[in-house]
Amino acid sequence: MKLVEIHNIGGQGFDSNIYLIIDKTIALIDAGTGMNFETVKRNLSKFNLKPSNIKLLLNTHCHYDHVGGDRDFIEASGCEVAIHELEAELLRKGDCAITFAGVFGKRLEPIEVARELHDSDRVKLGELILEVLHTPGHTQGSISLYEPERKILFSGDTLFCGGVGRTDLPTSNGKALANSLRRLAKLEVERLYPGHGPFAEKSARRHVLEALELFG
Repeated sequence: MKLVEIHNIGGQGFDSNIYLIIDKTIALIDAGTGMNFETVKRNLSKFNLKPSNIKLLLNTHCHYDHVGGDRDFIEASGCEVAIHELEAELLRKGDCAITFAGVFGKRLEPIEVARELHDSDRVKLGELILEVLHTPGHTQGSISLYEPERKILFSGDTLFCGGVGRTDLPTSNGKALANSLRRLAKLEVERLYPGHGPFAEKSARRHVLEALELFG
């Protein structure tokens, strides 16, 4: 296996973690609020990259702390934006309620979604081929992204290293989250990259099992 680089270039303030994947296609998983874009640009520059180098932006779900920064990257590079089919229209319409943009005192400008994702879709970046797993619960269109060869899981806000996503928000569903955790618990996971907080790059399956025990 060739080396594929994964780096967290976000997570400041209210931002989600922003995962940079350096492969044949340079991609991001989530884009934060956009409120700390200058810091994100500086973090990109550590890898000799600019926002204009980003070709694909995969959103794990529709909340503003994950999608608010989409616009910055679209304007910088014309990158394609992808999100689960159940939440694509929220971005296209610039929804400010379900996305919680209003809670941040912001407006979500309409975002063109180039690719609507479905369960079991595969996103090929080069060496890395990510399988889309529909993992509703935190939101109805939440996804996780899994790479079985390297046992990598990007879990969005479905689960964290030490917890799970909230289920008291619009389109949240506790039973759905429990079912999603059961699904993820069946995977071989060595490296876990959640939507917020620390990530784990070895023996990460225990965090999945702990989340299931906590919530499932």
